[in-house]
Amino acid sequence: MHRRHATLREKGRRQAIRGPAYMFNEKGTSLTAEEEHFLDSAEYGNIPVVRKMLEESKTLNFNCVDYMGQNALQLAVGNEHLEVTELLLKKENLARVGDALLLAISKGYVRIVEAILNHPAFAQGQRLTLSPLEQELRDDDFYAYDEDGTRFSHDITPIILAAHCQEYEIVHILLLKGARIERPHDYFCKCNECMEKQRKDSFSHSRSRMNAYKGLASAAYLSLSSEDPVLTALELSNELARLANIETEFKNDYRKLSMQCKDFVVGVLDLCRDTEEVEAILNGDVNIHLCPEHHRPSLSRIKLAIKYEVKKLRSPVTSFIFDFKKAVVQILWLSERTGFD
Repeated sequence: MHRRHATLREKGRRQAIRGPAYMFNEKGTSLTAEEEHFLDSAEYGNIPVVRKMLEESKTLNFNCVDYMGQNALQLAVGNEHLEVTELLLKKENLARVGDALLLAISKGYVRIVEAILNHPAFAQGQRLTLSPLEQELRDDDFYAYDEDGTRFSHDITPIILAAHCQEYEIVHILLLKGARIERPHDYFCKCNECMEKQRKDSFSHSRSRMNAYKGLASAAYLSLSSEDPVLTALELSNELARLANIETEFKNDYRKLSMQCKDFVVGVLDLCRDTEEVEAILNGDVNIHLCPEHHRPSLSRIKLAIKYEVKKLRSPVTSFIFDFKKAVVQILWLSERTGFD
């Protein structure tokens, strides 16, 4: 709680100094000439100047921020200056490292993401699994815990953001680092954590769940995190369709995500090069053998898809089922088989 109160006091102090129209001032009110020169050099990628100031200046505050609340690291990352970013990352007690990582992810700067992840702050994987909101009470300046210095929702973790942005390579890097998107608790969960979040701010709690599901339903995350992406997508689609009828604030969003999961499955089928690959996907096991009695594939994923459509009590003929059945007909026709159980 002490950290929370200190953060709120600091935010109030900055707002009081700046005044209500601080964004329209030409210069930050608390910046020295040296700090302004340093921030400009970082923003425009002036490597020699940044290096010299970091090495020689005894008075430079390298964590100073401009009138928009951005520090040198964020300015360098936002303008894709890898060398300047690397120089800054060598400094101890560097602030906003978490915000810089989120910024690099949002822009798809893979090399900068890798450079930031090599920072000592990420030696423990916990930094990648906790959102800024979850770290607020235990950290110092890893994130900007107010609305001035960050553009991202405080419930967004690095891997959730990478999944939202469909950054396959970055998602892969984060997965190798041990990052995962935690599946939200059941909507009706009565654990202390869920009850407390619901009590404090029910809308923020729902938005946090929505952001997590959006990450889970992304093609990048489905493809790289699951051993059986088709099964995962089908089960997630069913769960999202159910949530669309429960979480009314994000009803349309959940419906879109549910359809997105179905489109992902159909897209995977479209990538298959022959009937054996399609059968392997629909059977759910590349080592599964055809039933010796009927010499037909089990196509368990087809049955699962139909089952979930029936459970949703929607129209019996949807574009998803049509695409699936069409794929099956092609398989059976090409393989000279008839029907499936």
